[in-house]
Amino acid sequence: MLYQDRFVMHKILLYAKVTARRFSNPVFFGLLGLSLLLWYITKLSYTYTTDITIPVRIDSTQYTVRCNVEGIGYQILMHKWTPRKNTVILSADNIAVNPSAVVPGSYDISTFALQNIISAKISDLKIKSVEAPVEVEQPKRPR
Repeated sequence: MLYQDRFVMHKILLYAKVTARRFSNPVFFGLLGLSLLLWYITKLSYTYTTDITIPVRIDSTQYTVRCNVEGIGYQILMHKWTPRKNTVILSADNIAVNPSAVVPGSYDISTFALQNIISAKISDLKIKSVEAPVEVEQPKRPR
């Protein structure tokens, strides 16, 4: 009985060694990595919808605006990796603002106007929506 137990244990250990040797093959892991890379590249060519933050600078004040965008995976990934490159620079004279109902002395930017401005500046993504109005501390200059 003891001999049979040792024999079975020896067979299990031998099977484990052969399996470990088979899966530790560098060619196998190299081809596995290559297949994962090709799969990822293929998936990035699809169209996705996601939320990204876009930096907006109005005169000298910097804000971040959360936008729901649609675009190809490559483009979305590049906008997420390099947000400073996508900064939208505006002048307070060129945007429509309304007096804020919440904070006296500040102004709200219309979401529709902000969406149109960001869409004009970032043409490779479709801006589907913009988060709630941005509060601007600077008062609008009289005309």
